[in-house]
Amino acid sequence: MKKILAILAALGIAASFAFPAHADPQSDLKEFQGYFKKKYPAIKFDEYANGFYAFPQFKEYRKSWDAYNEFPQYELGVEKGKALWNMKFANGESFAGCVKKGAIKPAYTYPRWDKASKSIRTAELDIMDCARANNADPKELTFLTADLGKDEKARVQLAEVTAHFYSQYKGKRVKPDVDFTDADALAAYEKGKKYWWTRRGQLNFACAHCHVDMAGKDLGGNQPLSAALGHTTAWPAQRLEWQRLETIMQRYATCNSQVRAKPEKHYGPEYLSLQLYETYMSSGLPLTAPAMRN
Repeated sequence: MKKILAILAALGIAASFAFPAHADPQSDLKEFQGYFKKKYPAIKFDEYANGFYAFPQFKEYRKSWDAYNEFPQYELGVEKGKALWNMKFANGESFAGCVKKGAIKPAYTYPRWDKASKSIRTAELDIMDCARANNADPKELTFLTADLGKDEKARVQLAEVTAHFYSQYKGKRVKPDVDFTDADALAAYEKGKKYWWTRRGQLNFACAHCHVDMAGKDLGGNQPLSAALGHTTAWPAQRLEWQRLETIMQRYATCNSQVRAKPEKHYGPEYLSLQLYETYMSSGLPLTAPAMRN
């Protein structure tokens, strides 16, 4: 981390961007995606779904990544998730049954806005609610009662179930199901936008420092940086250093820790709004989850 800080300071990153002016989500989307298309014209739009491997300067990383994907390490976790996905609850129902009944929506529509509860819903939240509604045994599905910010085993179990679910929609285009004419939905989006662009922690960094200003840069020591565009399309993902599947909530938590900010609560309003904003900014990209990441 000290090496990263020194490089960022030398490059003058700390003062290179400002919080974007208020605009409607559609205008934000056009400007956000247009920025990357203009700055990196050689990169095809769909490639941004592959994280930093999209950048031609990371071709050596790409070779290793392609090799990992011949026999992805996450497959064992996905198989565990599949077994739980197909497991029958005490009442004879299953997660698959919740999909058929519409309680779990298509993966490419998440995060979605639920008008009835005036809240952001992710696939994980709907998966957990499906299990609870069908009286699933919390001893089998430990993520139902665990503190997901602290209980790694339970958190990974949820990631594995979600990864299997997402694997069924791989390649589908991201299209969050959100009606921005709903004032509450728009407010949630604006909260996520503000969080993404706001500095935090002892290092006074915002997400944009690394994933806009430094996108496509290699800080050395296995620290290549991805573009903000496509940030959410691979999750749940397995990072090489983690050796396990995780949801994007854990990635957000580690990012906060890296800038020495206190991580927010998993599936709390801050991270949910952040995921909504980031995913909407990646509208139109193909889902690549589950995926391998550096």
